Amino acid sequence: MLVFFVSYLVFTCAPYNHSQLLKIPKLQVAEGVAFASVFFNRGDCAAMALLNQTTRMTVFNFVKENPGLHFRAIADSLNVPIGVLQYHLGLLVKAGLVSVYPNGRYKRYFESHKFTEVEMKVVSALRHKTPCMILIALLRKPRISHGDLAEQLEISSQALSWQMKEMEKMNLVRRSIEGLGVKYSLEEAIRTTVNQYSKLPNGVAGKI
Repeated sequence: MLVFFVSYLVFTCAPYNHSQLLKIPKLQVAEGVAFASVFFNRGDCAAMALLNQTTRMTVFNFVKENPGLHFRAIADSLNVPIGVLQYHLGLLVKAGLVSVYPNGRYKRYFESHKFTEVEMKVVSALRHKTPCMILIALLRKPRISHGDLAEQLEISSQALSWQMKEMEKMNLVRRSIEGLGVKYSLEEAIRTTVNQYSKLPNGVAGKI
């Protein structure tokens, strides 16, 4: 059926003068194969067809090498027009090659089947400057008081309180009451993940 679909696409898009058949743009045929592969759920065939295009391969490789960037950051880094990036990312997501992770007002992009939910959550947090500093501080000092953390990060106590409430909602940090004070720490799974992704070759720390 895939062969029939592609054949139908080619011949119906071709001019009536079949001597002009070879003039059909290669991109048109490639796109037809890509969509047909996705339509018939042919897995690896879909991936091969989709990645057989220079811009799309560039976008996929960039997402693969820079996990957790949001749409605008990808567009700016690659200097790709918004509409072009939307088109290619849409195809990659539809084919299951790229996954989208919602992070507040951002949508962050990851290579599919490579990252767990916890990993995507941690990488997304590391992409923000202040949450990144908080996670790194808690990685270096497992238990730290609210006052000491605010002083270390050079932010107000109120600003830190807001950040910590948001991070607690995401289950990124753990709060404990000790005497009259509050101390923060990381669950072991979060600690391991922060340690892993804060040391990526391309870095994720604070790079949105």
